[in-house]
Amino acid sequence: MKFQKFVKSIGSDGIIYVRKNDERWLASGTAFMKIPDNIKSITAKEILSMPDYVESVINYDSFTDPCELHKAIMPTPTGAIRDCIRIYATENALNTIAICNNDYSLIEKKDQVEMYVRIDATTEGKALVIKKPKTLEEEAITIGVIFPTRYDEQEDK
Repeated sequence: MKFQKFVKSIGSDGIIYVRKNDERWLASGTAFMKIPDNIKSITAKEILSMPDYVESVINYDSFTDPCELHKAIMPTPTGAIRDCIRIYATENALNTIAICNNDYSLIEKKDQVEMYVRIDATTEGKALVIKKPKTLEEEAITIGVIFPTRYDEQEDK
């Protein structure tokens, strides 16, 4: 994920969340991004404990399914690209999730994008989990979580 771009886009309005294992994550709106270990100082509005719902997504990233960009929707015909809604879907579009264009722009081509879907979930994904690939022998690590944006399916028609 593009951490520097994320920091520039939120300025000092972000919130630093600290996990139980002392990992620091920066968040703004629907995006949460792990602060790289080599970053020692960052400006934020507050420092809080990581919310349980985000902690559970990070801890249970084994409940994720690979997904990819399925389609992009313009809510209004005269809208700007920043208004675009990106729809990610798992295989055969069994589960989908809508994210805003600002969050989409943080995902890099090399990132692994997976959808967190709880067992009791319907066809709507609960979050996108962004992982940084390591080597073939090592498992990818979670570096970001993006929660869905509100999206009216009528806009798609």
